[in-house]
Amino acid sequence: MSARDLTERTKAKAIELGFDKVAIAGARPLERDAAALSAWLRADHHATMAWMARDPEMRADPTALLPGCRSVVVLAMNYRPPEPEVSERPATAKVALYARGRDYHRVMGAKLRDLAAWLTAESGAASRAFVDTGPVLERAWAEQAGLGWIGKNANLLTRDLGSWLLLGEVLTCAELTPDAGPHQEFCGSCTACLDACPTGAIEEPGRVNANACISYWTIEHRGAIPEERRAGIDAWIFGCDVCQDVCPWNVSFARAAAGDPFARREDLRGLDAEEILDLDECSFRARYSGTALMRARWDGMRRNACVVLGNKGDDPSAPALTRASDDADPVVREHARWAIARIRARKG
Repeated sequence: MSARDLTERTKAKAIELGFDKVAIAGARPLERDAAALSAWLRADHHATMAWMARDPEMRADPTALLPGCRSVVVLAMNYRPPEPEVSERPATAKVALYARGRDYHRVMGAKLRDLAAWLTAESGAASRAFVDTGPVLERAWAEQAGLGWIGKNANLLTRDLGSWLLLGEVLTCAELTPDAGPHQEFCGSCTACLDACPTGAIEEPGRVNANACISYWTIEHRGAIPEERRAGIDAWIFGCDVCQDVCPWNVSFARAAAGDPFARREDLRGLDAEEILDLDECSFRARYSGTALMRARWDGMRRNACVVLGNKGDDPSAPALTRASDDADPVVREHARWAIARIRARKG
């Protein structure tokens, strides 16, 4: 089978499996992106995400992950919901759009493994699948493959789906025909994402400092959130979508996903922070197992709930916070007491 025929069949198989976009890059070291990663790490912009600093050379060279790798298949799934999205239940806390259904690692992971197995069976060449869990520069590879460009908010942008995309890759030793890349940049002079970032985390185009990022503090960080960072979190209990919400490519051109591949849940459109704070661990796991919220864990979500309630500043929050102020977890206990003090200060 020729490389062109195998490429066409691979792309058709990817669409059949439910991916919205697929593009291919030739495997080679990404020297420019490796240099940018090194500079980002040297600036400590990865905060406590120590895994980002492990084996950085692997992230830029696919042959370090798969010896003999010749092609990188980049795949994307659209997760934008139908509009308008109006929640039927009151909520005090906001959840990032990607986390409002089944964990994408599970949904996309199964599809990527199926594609890798199919490709190996068709070509006889070794293939490996990745979905945000291995040392792969996924946005850089997507840009190289011509799927889209890395925007000023550091997300991958496309002209037809905006940035509401989840990415995965299949590294393969099969020879496939690369698409034209890298993709042209279409952000132009726009600075909407930099201007709108609530905490100034986008310090320069394409460069996000995790130390100031709401998503980092509410998802990745373990332990106490520094007091000076809490007010900026506002009502976000898991993640943040501000830089994507304001992007003109999302406002004007992005379209809703076909079907419901991530089994979107009404109860995840927004959360009741008091309810989260009162959940015991077993109840939390029973309710949210299989969703991305498990990344922040039970203790992290309760910590975040305290911050949201403190920022909201309403008296009705006091009962849940009062109970949490004597919590066995010292982090939850401290954040609850901070929230109570913040509410009292606002009420004079």
